[in-house]
Amino acid sequence: MNLKKTTTIFVFGSIAVVVLFDVDWVLDFGQSNGYEVPAPAVEALYENCYAIKDDAMHRQAFGTIDNPDVQREFISANRAVIAAECRAEFPRQLISVEIDTSPNLIDVRPRFW
Repeated sequence: MNLKKTTTIFVFGSIAVVVLFDVDWVLDFGQSNGYEVPAPAVEALYENCYAIKDDAMHRQAFGTIDNPDVQREFISANRAVIAAECRAEFPRQLISVEIDTSPNLIDVRPRFW
């Protein structure tokens, strides 16, 4: 009698999980994965260059141009130029990063909420 009750509870529980959750079998046994990411030091130099040149451009726009529409056009047109200049000065460098992943056999996500 106890085996029948346990089996019934297990079956109804399994059905509830399948209905209420999206279950994916991943079968990832934990490996190290390599990724290439931009070098943080170079990206920080690029961001600093962009911020300095952007600030100078805004000062020039607001100091010499009175019309807000012309200011907006001047700023939007020069942002791409500034980004290209800074990227030429600090080209993107990719570094390899190894990340160890933990074993993951099943992904369970709520289906309705």
